Amino acid sequence: MSYSVLVLDDDVHVRESLAISLEDEEFDVYEVGSSEEALSFLDKQKVDLVVVDLRLPGMNGTDFINEARQKWTELKFIIYTGLPEFSIPVDLAEVACVSNSIFLKPLPSCEVMVSEIRRMLG
Repeated sequence: MSYSVLVLDDDVHVRESLAISLEDEEFDVYEVGSSEEALSFLDKQKVDLVVVDLRLPGMNGTDFINEARQKWTELKFIIYTGLPEFSIPVDLAEVACVSNSIFLKPLPSCEVMVSEIRRMLG
């Protein structure tokens, strides 16, 4: 079974690099550059998991996760951030659809993230 992943990151280079790595692992991958674009995309296209950057123009990643999980209850989320001091807010940490693993940019290798995606979707 093939899973679909949406990569939400405003940095086009980070987004494309991660998308290529996930496509190499046989995921169907889509890319968007803002939370607002992601919400619009999800209205039209079902995906299994969203890799979410936190610092985004407009709506930030945490607010996106809170809004998206209300509308799409089966959707899963992984946080991918450049903020080394970030910790998952309590309201998200208690939600099974959000990975407790935080992935920091840049990833030296996608293997750990791929394993977490497979764990969450499997």
